[in-house]
Amino acid sequence: MHLYLKPLNLQFLFFKEKAYICNTFKIVFMKIYYKFIFAFVLLTNTVYGQSHLGVFGGLNFGRFSGDVPVDAYYYSLPGFNGGVNFDISLSKIIDLSLQPSFTQEGTTIYYHVRGESELVDSIGIRLNYFALPVLLKIQSTNKHFYALGGFEAGYLLSKSISSHGNELDTDLEISSFNVSAQFGAGYRIFLGLPRLYIELRYAQGIINLTDEPIEKSYIPRVKTNGFKLLVGIEIPLGKTSKQ
Repeated sequence: MHLYLKPLNLQFLFFKEKAYICNTFKIVFMKIYYKFIFAFVLLTNTVYGQSHLGVFGGLNFGRFSGDVPVDAYYYSLPGFNGGVNFDISLSKIIDLSLQPSFTQEGTTIYYHVRGESELVDSIGIRLNYFALPVLLKIQSTNKHFYALGGFEAGYLLSKSISSHGNELDTDLEISSFNVSAQFGAGYRIFLGLPRLYIELRYAQGIINLTDEPIEKSYIPRVKTNGFKLLVGIEIPLGKTSKQ
């Protein structure tokens, strides 16, 4: 009897400790988020007349990378990405951009079935996040072209798994948080005071969504990655110099 109680107690303590770590990380994440917002407000008041507010939307062509089940392949699952951007000029050519947004990550898993000449589309995994990208934009002197880079922290809002258009009643054991590095380039079109922009970004996850082995999970040790194609429009929050 005692031989079975000990492993159970250890397992209980393990999951309790894991839950405690996740809750602690969540609290730290929210504190960092509010500090960013507070810092943004202070910077906006300091450099008023050199900041922009905008909205953007587009497509995220994301997929998973990492461990792959036997005879399986990860392919892109397009999703929506949209939010608002607050850009603050740190110098004549450098802007700090905070972009609270909603983004859809995920992947389609294709399997190779014996006797079939083509891969079979079997499973689609959708992950919806509230995300906070923090990016630096380095722009040309005429402010039309710019390069960008930074990090995005995301909190998982919902998750689902489907097969051939039908949602499956399967619980996905994955992390509530995701962190990715992002870089890309954009182009602005000035329309008087408003300015239209288009961006192409590449995002690479830097933490595993789960550490489960392949044989125990639909999502083994994988990270998110993919391209984002975004279009937005922004306006100055105060007086701006002539472009």
